[in-house]
Amino acid sequence: MNLTEFNNLCKEERHLRGRLSTLIRMIKKREDKVEKLYEPIKKLKDEIGELKSEMIGLKSKIKNQEFSFPIFRIEEYTNSDRDYFRAVWYIKSVKKQKYLGSVEKLLPEVKSKFKDEFLELETSNLKFQERYEKQMELVTEYFLPTLQLDYWKKEYEDFKKS
Repeated sequence: MNLTEFNNLCKEERHLRGRLSTLIRMIKKREDKVEKLYEPIKKLKDEIGELKSEMIGLKSKIKNQEFSFPIFRIEEYTNSDRDYFRAVWYIKSVKKQKYLGSVEKLLPEVKSKFKDEFLELETSNLKFQERYEKQMELVTEYFLPTLQLDYWKKEYEDFKKS
């Protein structure tokens, strides 16, 4: 629409079209601001992706060199009427374990990381035992990177001592 056609419109229609144009510009400006705010988040997500792919590469390199992580298992146990998580693994047939914290404290952290998966579990028709096993898989997935890093850190410290 050119200026002459715009000036031929009634005052009310010019006002409405002008307001519409202003709103479109305001929305665009705010969308640009939101996009600018997302840039650091996108950058961090990209960095996380790069670190994860590097970690996957290291894991495969470790497997190829016949180093291996022990198999970590997360258990839930009760002590004094409270439930806790602990990690369990075996080294040379010796059981090792590490206290992780109370279920009450840690489960919300795990749920916040795996929101979609927990929502799917809660709405699924799985039996209680199956749902519990899936939940424990997510808990294990949450703690596994930390347990592996702690394990290798200890292995390295033991290596430095010898």
